[in-house]
Amino acid sequence: MKLHSAVVIFLSSALLGLGCAAQTPERLPSPEPSPAVQREMGYREIVRIGEEYAVAQGYEPSRVEEAVELRPNYWRVRFALAPKGSGKLLQLEFDGARRQVVKSTEVGGVAGKVVPEP
Repeated sequence: MKLHSAVVIFLSSALLGLGCAAQTPERLPSPEPSPAVQREMGYREIVRIGEEYAVAQGYEPSRVEEAVELRPNYWRVRFALAPKGSGKLLQLEFDGARRQVVKSTEVGGVAGKVVPEP
């Protein structure tokens, strides 16, 4: 019986040693995020860029009224402008591939004004 126990312990130790010494396969790359997640990430990025653009142009965006992907990588975002209740909106259009504003229009309150494409 002692021999049997010794053999079992030896074999277990040997197998355990082999398992620890064996190389693990390379980690597989994580899968692409789902389209819904990619759109959500795009939404956040577009809103952030839009807010930065609005502030740099002297506007005070108070909240996002609308953010819509019009076609792949092309977005329209509308920000309500301060003061609250003024009815003014800043409408921005983005080229997501170039990561830049391509059109800016202030609407409501006063006649819209278009900022030419850079």
